[in-house]
Amino acid sequence: MLHYIYKMESFTLAELGLFVGSIGTVITGLIFALQKSRCETINCCGISCKRKLKEDPENPENPENPENP
Repeated sequence: MLHYIYKMESFTLAELGLFVGSIGTVITGLIFALQKSRCETINCCGISCKRKLKEDPENPENPENPENP
């Protein structure tokens, strides 16, 4: 039997803050990329979803009120 017990080393509050900040930055970047994506089907980290996209307000295909030239 293995009787080896790993003792976790202590860490400073600054190191913990750096770790939490790094994880938060990665998650925020991932969410931002998914929001800006134009894909209808998204597969990420074992999770998949299918979504409907809103029309692009800058380049509508059928504008309701076209500008007069």
